[in-house]
Amino acid sequence: MDKSWEASGVYMLTCRVNGKRYIGKSVNIKRRLNEHRRGKSYSTIIGKAIAKYGWDAFDKTVLEFCPTEELDEKEIYYIAKLKPEYNLAKGGGGRKGYVPLSAIKKLQKPIICIDTGEIFDSVKSAATKVGVTDVCISRVLNGRGKTAGGYRWDYLNPEDKISEETSKNMGKANRGRKQSAEEVEKRAAQLRGKKCENYNSYKKVICVETGRIFASVKVAAETVGITPGFLSNVLCGRAKTACGYHWKFAKEVFYMTENEVYDLLVETGAIMTGHFALSSGLHSPHYVEKFRVLEHPSYTAKLCRAIAEHFKDAQIETVVGPATGGIILAHETAMSLGTRAIFTERVDGVMTFRRGFTLHEGERVLIVEDVVTTGGSVREVIDVVKAFGGVPVAVSMLVDRSGGKATFGDVPSFALLHMNVETYKPEDCPLCKENVPLTKRGSTGKK
Repeated sequence: MDKSWEASGVYMLTCRVNGKRYIGKSVNIKRRLNEHRRGKSYSTIIGKAIAKYGWDAFDKTVLEFCPTEELDEKEIYYIAKLKPEYNLAKGGGGRKGYVPLSAIKKLQKPIICIDTGEIFDSVKSAATKVGVTDVCISRVLNGRGKTAGGYRWDYLNPEDKISEETSKNMGKANRGRKQSAEEVEKRAAQLRGKKCENYNSYKKVICVETGRIFASVKVAAETVGITPGFLSNVLCGRAKTACGYHWKFAKEVFYMTENEVYDLLVETGAIMTGHFALSSGLHSPHYVEKFRVLEHPSYTAKLCRAIAEHFKDAQIETVVGPATGGIILAHETAMSLGTRAIFTERVDGVMTFRRGFTLHEGERVLIVEDVVTTGGSVREVIDVVKAFGGVPVAVSMLVDRSGGKATFGDVPSFALLHMNVETYKPEDCPLCKENVPLTKRGSTGKK
C-alpha cells in the first residue's frame, strides 16, 4: 500500500471467501484501512466479517480518489451502483436507504426463548414482546450475556450462531485500546455518581404504582412516553415523579418476576390440567389450585412479601381477603405491611363481615385474593368494605387468570402473575361435548 493511498476517496473491500463486498469513504484511505485491520469496526457487519475470515482474506481497492467535499456523493453513487452486501445504509452519512437482501436475512433469523419455548422470526419481534432493546437479546445470542428481559435466548437453527472464535475476537475489539483523558474522566465521574443517568441506564427499574419491571431506564421511558432524563431525575432523587409515577431501581425493592411466580406454581403442582368446573360456574381445561403453594409457609411468605412491597407506600391500614384462600394471603401480607388482617365470609350466599370484624370510617383497605377468573367475588368484597365505611385502595391478586379482563371499577388492581386461560360456559364447553369427566380439584372435592 503506497503513500498515495493516504489521500481522500472511496474504497472497496472484497472477501475472497464469499465474494461479498463493502464500500466506504475516508479523508485518508490508508488510515481507515488500518483501522479496519486493527479491529476498530468489529461491532459492524464488515467488522464481524473481518473477525471471521481475517484481514488477509480481503482484497483492497480504491474505487476513486476525490476531494473531501465529494466523498458523500461518491460513496452514495458506488453503493447504489454496486450494491455491496456488507453495507446496510445508502452511504453519505445517511442511516436509511439501501439494505441488501443478505443483510435483511441475517437480521431476521429465527430465535427461541429457552425458558418459554416461544419462537420468534427475528430479534426485533422478540425484543418488542418482552420489552427490551434488540441489543440486549443480541448480546445473549452472541454469548456476551446470560439473559435479556429475564429470559435465556438462542438461535433456532444452530448454523445461525456466530462462531466461538468470532465472538472471542469481537470481545477483544477494544481491549487494550488507549483511552483519551476525556474518556477516563467521564467514566470516573460516572463511578462517582456525578452522571448517574448514564451509569444507571442499564439497570432494571420498577414502577412503584404498577409493579411493572423494565430492563432499563430507556425501555421504561419509551414505554410511558417520556425522555430517559426525566425518569433518571427520579431515580437519582432530584424529582419525585415522572409521568405521574414513582420509580425505583428494581434491586432496591423485593420483587418477584412473573417467571419466578409461574415457576413456583409449577414446582408445587398448583397449575393443573384437566376438565374443571370453576367457582364462577365456567369450565376450563386448566386450573390453579392455590393451596398447593399456600401449604408451603415459606413460599406463601415470599409471595405475600412481594405483594406487600408493592403497596408499602400506599398507607394501608387493613388487609382484607375473602375466605378461604384470601385469609392466608391477607394474614401474611398484613404481617409484611405491619397492619391487621380480617376476612369476609358468605352468610346465606351473601358476602359480609362476621366474628366482630369492622372498619372505621375512611379506613384504607387493601383487598387480596388468590385466583381471579371473572372478579365477581372481589367486587362483592369491595362492596362490603365500602358498606362498612372503608376505602378500597387497591386489589391485589396472586394470579389473574382472566388475561386482564377482570376489572374493579375505579379500584386499581395488581397481580403477581397474569394468565390468559380459556374458559367456557358449560353448554359451550368442548370437553363436555366430548364427554370428558370433570376433574376433582382441591380439598373440598368439588367437581
